[in-house]
Amino acid sequence: MAEVMAHETVAKKISDWYEEIKKHKTESAKALREQLLTDLQNMTQNQTVLLYFNLIDSRYKLLMEEYEKTDGILKTIQLNADKEKTDQMIQYYYYFFSGMHEFYRKRFMNAINFYRIAESRLRHIPNEIERAEFNYQVAIAYYEIRQNYFAMNHAERALEIYKANEMYAVREAQCLMVIGCNRMDLFHYQKAEELLQTAIHQAAKAGDPHIEALAHFNAGICYERQEKLEEARVEFETALDKKEHLQSAYSVRSLYMLARVLLKQEQADEGRFWLHKALNAADEKNEPVYTQKLRILQHVFIDHSEEALESAFAELKKKELWSDVSDLSYQAAAHFKKQENYKLAAKYFQESIDANDQILRLTEGIRNENM
Repeated sequence: MAEVMAHETVAKKISDWYEEIKKHKTESAKALREQLLTDLQNMTQNQTVLLYFNLIDSRYKLLMEEYEKTDGILKTIQLNADKEKTDQMIQYYYYFFSGMHEFYRKRFMNAINFYRIAESRLRHIPNEIERAEFNYQVAIAYYEIRQNYFAMNHAERALEIYKANEMYAVREAQCLMVIGCNRMDLFHYQKAEELLQTAIHQAAKAGDPHIEALAHFNAGICYERQEKLEEARVEFETALDKKEHLQSAYSVRSLYMLARVLLKQEQADEGRFWLHKALNAADEKNEPVYTQKLRILQHVFIDHSEEALESAFAELKKKELWSDVSDLSYQAAAHFKKQENYKLAAKYFQESIDANDQILRLTEGIRNENM
């Protein structure tokens, strides 16, 4: 007969498991989860510890890119987390992980709203690393809606904590990436390149090829923004050379950008090859936003279908992905201008301006809420 385990002992093991998840240690996190499943069967009954396990399991599923499973777990524990008697730590994790789930579903404002609720409970968790984790996740959410100064503020807070703890070298590299990407948005390209190269070296030193590949991907974007297309191509190809990246849902981003750079270089056959490869990956990995972005590239650079192009842009607008609309409208306008199709060029330059207006309205709303 298996020995009965005290629920306090299991709770401590769940905390250790969460630490491995935050460090991006997928193998050790997987092994600890298997052990915990056995421990829970032999644990003295305690509903709070079971709820704690399920919440951390939802975070584990995010790490493993099993997003649908995360959604299922969070839905089953929603009522428990909303109860007044549920302790503050459990409520914090529920709202924090719900925000992360919304982020991975590209519902960025929903994510930020969950983070705001979580922040009101964060003070009940006296853990510096958790504060760093919270600030990092908030930073990448703000970055996605181009709130660059909010994003950098949170990323720098997280970086300060991670730099003081060598066990979180991967998170340090990720914070450098976030700050670099925001510098890029602000046209501080030289500083952005320095930060992203430092992130590449930091991730390589930490032995995390997936994060190293993401840093190469972001360096590629920095070069593409400056129209250094050959340098960008090398960075995207380097990212895709990492099998850990190629197997990840994030590989769709690199495939998309590689196709985009090749098409801008007027390498039609190679661009078409990578475009179709990216479309297949987006379908396989359930990335509908990237499917629309790839279709926009297809309709701009390959088949010139105006109706299909408008339809693809409409899907992005429906999801309020204004930064993507602005960027891709500008890319379309620049291409049409190069082709001397001035009517379409004017139309999509205006679309880009209109999308930027939407971003400015969003900025004003966020500023007012933070006053």
